[in-house]
Formats: sequence, C-alpha cells, structure tokens
Amino acid sequence: MFKYIFMAILAAISYFVFFYDAVLTNQLIGALFVSGILGCLLIFLIFKVGLHYKINALNRFALSFYFSVFEYKKAQKTPSGLSYARSVREQGDIALAVNFDPTLSTATLKIPASLYSGKDPFLDKLRAKIQEAERIKLKARQLDGKATVILEKTKDLLVEKHLADKTPPARLVGVFDIENGVAHIVDVTVDEIKEQGYGDTPDYEIITRIAFDNSPYFSTTFKYFDSEDVLAILFRAPFMIILLGIIGTFAGFYLALGQGGDIKSGAAVAIVSSLVGLPVSLLMDYINTLFPDKSRYQQSFNKYKESLEILFNHERELDSIGRDRRKGSVQQSVPETIFE
Repeated sequence: MFKYIFMAILAAISYFVFFYDAVLTNQLIGALFVSGILGCLLIFLIFKVGLHYKINALNRFALSFYFSVFEYKKAQKTPSGLSYARSVREQGDIALAVNFDPTLSTATLKIPASLYSGKDPFLDKLRAKIQEAERIKLKARQLDGKATVILEKTKDLLVEKHLADKTPPARLVGVFDIENGVAHIVDVTVDEIKEQGYGDTPDYEIITRIAFDNSPYFSTTFKYFDSEDVLAILFRAPFMIILLGIIGTFAGFYLALGQGGDIKSGAAVAIVSSLVGLPVSLLMDYINTLFPDKSRYQQSFNKYKESLEILFNHERELDSIGRDRRKGSVQQSVPETIFE
C-alpha cells in the first residue's frame, strides 16, 4: 500500500512542478514545507496510535497467557489427561476471559497482598483474575468430568464471581477487532500442535512465528497497511523530517537567489523550515522512545513462546507420572491373575 501512496505523491509533485503554472514565492514555499511537516506529524500520530494499540493489546494477551500457564502449573499437580493442544486451548481461553475487561476496579478484585508489585496495577489485577479463573476452571472440570472449559462458560462464571462484567468491548477493541485477533492466534497455535504428542518436543519458535505472522488482525494496521512497513516508517520518520527541513532550507535560499538575491526572504523560509522541522523530529523520536513498539512486539513473541514451552514441559511431566502410575497398577494386578 505504501508504494502506491509514494507513487501518488510523486505524481502530485510532478504535476505541480511541470504542469501547474504557479508563481513560486518564498511565502508559498515556506507554507508548503511547514504544512508538509505538520501533515507528516499528524499522519505519524495516527499510525502510531493504531500500531501501538495493537501491539500493546498483543503484549497484554501474551502476558495473560504466560501467567495463566504459571498459575495452572502451580494448581495442577496430578495428571490431567489432556493433550498438549487441549491444554493450550484451555489456557488460551483463560487468557481471553480475563484480558478484555476495561471496567474492573482493584477493590472489586480483592487482590491478595502477595500479588502486589507496586509497579504495574494492571499486572496485579491480571494475576488475581487468572488465579480465580484457574480455580473456576479446575472446579468445573472436576464437577462436569470434562477435559476443557469453553470460553463463554468461563466468562459466565467470572461474572458470577464479580470478576468480569458482561459489557460491550471498548471502542478501540471493537475498531481494531482485538479480541478476534487474539482468539485467532490461539486457534492457529492449536491447529499447528493438534497432532503433537509428548514423545517429541515441538519447535516453539516456528509455532509462535506462524501464529503471530499469519494473524490478519495484527499483521496489518488499519486493514490495508502492513504492520512491519508501518513500524519501519515510523522508526525512520524523525530522520525523514530532518531531511525535509534541510530541503526546505536549501529551497528557500535557492529561490531567493533565483529571484534577484532576496536573501532575507530566503533566510526566513530556511529558518521557518528548520524551526518547525527540528522540534517535530525531536517529538517523533521522543514518542518512539517512549513507546518502543518493536521491542514490545519482540517481548510478546518471546513471552508467548516461553509459555508454550513451560506448558508442554509441565504436561509432559504430568503425562509421565500418569503412565508410571498406570504401569505400576498393571504390575500389581498381574501376580493376582497368575495365582488365580
């Protein structure tokens, strides 16, 4: 998409230079460069908000999935009898159930003192919700004799426990389709490991890469722009604005010399371009530093991959314990059968 936009800009500039008969003055050149720089800032902010919101939502899901696996590992000490794919599905459903709730208050959650970190209130509430959701899931499994708890049932139980409200999703969640995007990641992951047994270790790197890269919800920004391209352009935007300001500076002096040497008016254009371009560039660079989306995405990737590995190792250990128990019970029953 960006190549088409770039071609459209080149076409507009070519038309303006070669076909549009306009008298170029210092004031017009200055206004064009200032408008262009401010327009770039506006576009930068729009794409930054869209990309950052998606990556931040992805990071929160990865964090939720990680702690759901962590709490499950602490709670499930006996063989569960689950396949790896089924276990991933359950923990993904837990992460979904606790992650999309913008209306919770800390007082309502009754967070244990042991969970307070003093740094991230979201993390404190998240861990409290995950602990309760894990207890609900394990209790429902014992009562119903089922190996999984579907997402809607978990949400209903959370409502009864006053841990979640049946409210419509936040406006930005609906606009960017965040919940469906996260659910798609879980679906792709489960589809990739549905034949995975505990005898062979899966390739967590490839599974995570497939789940993240094949998501149509997170791989694009505003549906038409590739997120990697947006991230690269936003990263280079401050340098581009500096170049645009420098071009405006030389354009002012060049036009002044071509119109009879009016250096003062040319200097005015040059100064205005620099005065606007440099602060805008610094602002963009500060925003990129304050919201490091590239590193945040990598953290989400690593956290999700690590969670898959922890869950597999835990389930494989439980499966090994279960097989040893069954083998021991069979060996105890064999002598009785012989003597009979």
